[in-house]
Amino acid sequence: MWDFAGRDTAIDLGSATVRMHVRDRGVVCREPSVLARCRRTGRILALGSPARDMAGRNPDVTLVRPIREGAPTETDEAEYLMRYLVRKHHRRHYTARPRLVVTVPSGLTSVHYRALQLSAYQAGARRLTLVPTPIAAAIGMGLTSSARPEVAVVADIGADVTDVGVISFGGLVTSHTAHVGGSALDRAIVAMVRREHNVTLSVSAAEAAKLEVGAVPPLGRRPVRQTVVHGRDLATGMPREIVLTTVDVGRAIAGPVAEIVEAVRAGLAGCSPEIAGDLLGVGVTLTGGSARLPGLERLIRERTGLTARIGDDTGDAAVLGAGEVLRSARSQEPPARESSPRPQLLTTVPEFEH
Repeated sequence: MWDFAGRDTAIDLGSATVRMHVRDRGVVCREPSVLARCRRTGRILALGSPARDMAGRNPDVTLVRPIREGAPTETDEAEYLMRYLVRKHHRRHYTARPRLVVTVPSGLTSVHYRALQLSAYQAGARRLTLVPTPIAAAIGMGLTSSARPEVAVVADIGADVTDVGVISFGGLVTSHTAHVGGSALDRAIVAMVRREHNVTLSVSAAEAAKLEVGAVPPLGRRPVRQTVVHGRDLATGMPREIVLTTVDVGRAIAGPVAEIVEAVRAGLAGCSPEIAGDLLGVGVTLTGGSARLPGLERLIRERTGLTARIGDDTGDAAVLGAGEVLRSARSQEPPARESSPRPQLLTTVPEFEH
């Protein structure tokens, strides 16, 4: 009966990208978490990549980002986003009511908790479980298996949020959430180009430059690369192209990168002395879309004294871990609990079958 209502589904509601995992199908969706809405009628015109392509090109379209800092800020739009994805990837229009696991920042406020709860149930969830992103990412990368050390440190660096969690004996010992991420790097590049070249760039152009030539200074043996970006000259109003090098981008993003590193340090500062000794052996595992910025792991190692490594499947780690939580919960919970309408906040790692 419950399979007919919908397969178990895990969603990673990122501020830049929403990912969905469906039981027995794997990750089925990696879509930009944006909606295109008509200014005159308020009607939703597109979702995901088509909506992003409309931004700045159609004067009658406004771009809506319903997920900010890892939580819904536009409840109706977040509900529409989740409902559309659930129905599309379950191949049903109205009958899909899956058990849902959603990743959330470890510092989720009560207001955002209620907003997410409302959006998920309105989108069709018959049961909701919320998993802190560091726990989900640790599960997704296999850091909580019996073959691993008992302590794991995960720093999830997303678009708007850097979420750092220390996990020990299956529970979240300490965590720290900072409102800085990849989008702050993009805004810093836009500000630098405007200040030094008197040219305004789009955020998408700044993001493309960051992905192509971005790196954390000093560069060391890395070659200095360059890229051409196009913007609008503020003096003449005409299109203009400028060349950005790795040095330029590194200088622009130095401030936000320092905030990310400080967030990692703050997340480690709350550990007890007993756990602090174990951290020297396990180090910090970086995940999230912005974790692959070249040189970031070296800077974290220099500032914290702990080894830092980039985890496998950094973008999908959280949603894969959330899907594993669903698989384990399905095998352990009695059928009578399936219909429970009360959302559950999971702060411990469930026991997995090995």
